Amino acid sequence: MQQEQQQRQQQEAQRQQEALRQQKAQAEQEAVQRQRHEAQVAQQQLEAAQKQHAQQAAAAEQALQQQQQAAATNSQNSQTNAVDALTSGLGDLSVASSASRSTEATKNTAPGAGAVASTGGLETGTSYLSALNESFVVAPSTADNERSRTYTPQNPYPTPASYPSTPSSIFENPDIFEKLGTDALFFIFYYSQGTYQQYLAARELKKQSWRFHKKYMTWFQRHEEPKITTDEYEQGTYVYFDYETGWCTRIKTDFRFEYAYLEDSLQ
Repeated sequence: MQQEQQQRQQQEAQRQQEALRQQKAQAEQEAVQRQRHEAQVAQQQLEAAQKQHAQQAAAAEQALQQQQQAAATNSQNSQTNAVDALTSGLGDLSVASSASRSTEATKNTAPGAGAVASTGGLETGTSYLSALNESFVVAPSTADNERSRTYTPQNPYPTPASYPSTPSSIFENPDIFEKLGTDALFFIFYYSQGTYQQYLAARELKKQSWRFHKKYMTWFQRHEEPKITTDEYEQGTYVYFDYETGWCTRIKTDFRFEYAYLEDSLQ
């Protein structure tokens, strides 16, 4: 009896374990299906958003092109109207002037001579209008005010075609120089002389309390407060940049910095 009861209990326990296993497998399968469905929905939403964004970008670009075309058309029409108005005004002025001169000539000369004078005045007015039209063809544009940005390397060297041939435009931005270290600023200052980048590097060094010495052609910075200060110089311990022998900063004690050699024109 006890053995049969134990067997029944074991069988019941096995059935419960099997039922739990099946429930667990079914729950895992449902979870996987649910995740797949959610992933598909998310992918569809992402594709729809990308499509909508592309449509909006295309519409915005088309609208911008239409605005540019309209602005160009309006500008051209305005210039044409201005030229026509000016030409008409000058034509009327020339004809009136010619008529006035011919009338005066008629009073003082014979009828045949008056006709000749009138014809000559009309020819003069026509030549003025022709010269005016030719001048509009070669009239300067707004682009003529811009300085040419052709780049000429200071030290040309043959490089592969994959190498950049012009400096990056990022170095035209003064904010970039605020993120550079002093070593990079010194390099730009000494190896990009006469350029806008040298000016930006010098300005940033000055913001960091460096001062340029025009006699020694290098940069100095106070290591401590000067021991002696007068109207003509100050004397104390300074840090200076050695660009000739070590390309590093060194300390100079008991150095007299005369204000006459201080480059103070940089803003």
